[in-house]
Amino acid sequence: MFNAPFFNGIVRLDEPMANHTTMRVGGRAPIFLEPSDEESLIFAVKVCIESDVKFFIIGGGSNIVMADNIGFAIISTKQFKKVSRSKTPGKAKGLFALATKHKDESNMDESGVEKKKRYLNCDAGATWTSICMVCTKNNLRGFEQFAGLPGTVGGATYINATCFGLSTCDNLVSVRYLDLNDMEVKTYKKNPDDWGYKSSPFQTTDKIVLTVEFEVLEDSSLSLQELKSGYHEFVKKRALMKHFESPSAGSVFRNQPGSDIIAGKVIDECGLKGTRVGGAMVADFHGNFIINENHATAADVRELVRLVQEKVKAEKNIDLQCEIIFVPENVDI
Repeated sequence: MFNAPFFNGIVRLDEPMANHTTMRVGGRAPIFLEPSDEESLIFAVKVCIESDVKFFIIGGGSNIVMADNIGFAIISTKQFKKVSRSKTPGKAKGLFALATKHKDESNMDESGVEKKKRYLNCDAGATWTSICMVCTKNNLRGFEQFAGLPGTVGGATYINATCFGLSTCDNLVSVRYLDLNDMEVKTYKKNPDDWGYKSSPFQTTDKIVLTVEFEVLEDSSLSLQELKSGYHEFVKKRALMKHFESPSAGSVFRNQPGSDIIAGKVIDECGLKGTRVGGAMVADFHGNFIINENHATAADVRELVRLVQEKVKAEKNIDLQCEIIFVPENVDI
């Protein structure tokens, strides 16, 4: 069924999903597909739909907790990871590319230094490490805050990931997606009204992100070393905050903008750091991180989340909402 020329990529049976999530939690997927290009991804989705096989699309697995028992197929975008750049918005090809290759869109900053607009076209499986590497090599600024962020473009777009004050939608221009209602590839042009704190128009519709276009700025006023330092600064911040020390799914609960409620601070004030359920533990270095300390299960994480929510509600009268996604409980499969 999944053979060339229609499908190029990896097919595995009984694949342990703990190997594909940053939390290192998850049972075995009966079918695991890792297409190597967009056409193969679309083919895999079509086959699953036509065969009445439920499926879930996974990227870097950085914001999810996968179930201990999985009764559906997994389609990974991990190999679907190209990053390209252009001087004009849209994927310039052929004669159009030749006609526009000398065109520059420029901005002038407060000091009078000219910065030229550039565009990144990123496959859904592109990692933020690879995107930041492209930026540093080409004097591009705009994603410094995402340096060191685990996960992929598709997942970040879906959740509208936010890091150090920068949201995915801030630099977003457009998204190419597969519409499951008619199986057509379409293009979404950014409408700011569609986006909010950790929310996007892709969370409530049958759309699978294929490629995402971002706008960045080329800044030739900085040396390569200065540019790298800007990106490395945020990697160091994550390291100092101990983000890389233990398996986790990142921030567990949403902050509440406009109300000054910071989830990690509230959890700390309730004395919950170090609280354990099975192999899962509220990190002693950050109240809003749950780490896989010792072979945690999804059930362990889920119960610890419930315990934290109950304690915070009882002591602070605050309802903490999950940011991490429990699969399949919190998604429509």
